[in-house]
Amino acid sequence: MRSIKLTDQVVCPDGCEAFEADRWTFINAQQDPELKEAILGGELNLFCCPQCHSFFYGDSDLIYLDEEAELLVFAFSEKNRNQRKKLEEKMKHDYSLLKDTLFKQVRLDVGPMYVFGLEELKTLLLKEQARIEESQAIAAAAAALGMPVARLVPQWARENDFPLYTAAGTDETAKTFADSARKVLQEGLKSPLLKHFADQMQGDGAQAPKVYYEHTEKTQRSLKNHRPVRR
Repeated sequence: MRSIKLTDQVVCPDGCEAFEADRWTFINAQQDPELKEAILGGELNLFCCPQCHSFFYGDSDLIYLDEEAELLVFAFSEKNRNQRKKLEEKMKHDYSLLKDTLFKQVRLDVGPMYVFGLEELKTLLLKEQARIEESQAIAAAAAALGMPVARLVPQWARENDFPLYTAAGTDETAKTFADSARKVLQEGLKSPLLKHFADQMQGDGAQAPKVYYEHTEKTQRSLKNHRPVRR
């Protein structure tokens, strides 16, 4: 499934005559990683008025999908920020339709997130990138200690501000996951995400973490060959 762009009439904020330009309305980050980089670089849907030569962003809706990261984001137009509740309901409705059409061939079963404007989308993606990098350091540190690595369900991890990876517990209970996480931390890894995870799993009444248990041998081997990053 490729990313989608449309040719549309663009209006310069300085009041110049409208002109035609292409704007992206759907981004598939896996298929077109350069478009993700364009968002992070502040270049996506950036227009130059042919009359006054000023640069401005197209303020329109955009859907961002990263299937591997299980991340789906609706980026609404900045001008509609005061319609948050209405747009949230529209997003849920549109998502239910897209699951049976545009996303039919995609293995995606996560609830969408939403932001307003490309700047908020950029901030969200930068935060996600930082979570990935810290999670990779956690996974590598656990593997270097000979501990099995568990992958947390990404949506659940984001909602709770947890890492995407952690050292697996000796069983499926929260306490053993907390114990394993603390063993990694005690080796000197500086990870606020892992510390927060360990604290929450250690708390009274803590529920077992939501984990994917289908880690492949290939993934485990690649983690063992990756040197942990001290933070």
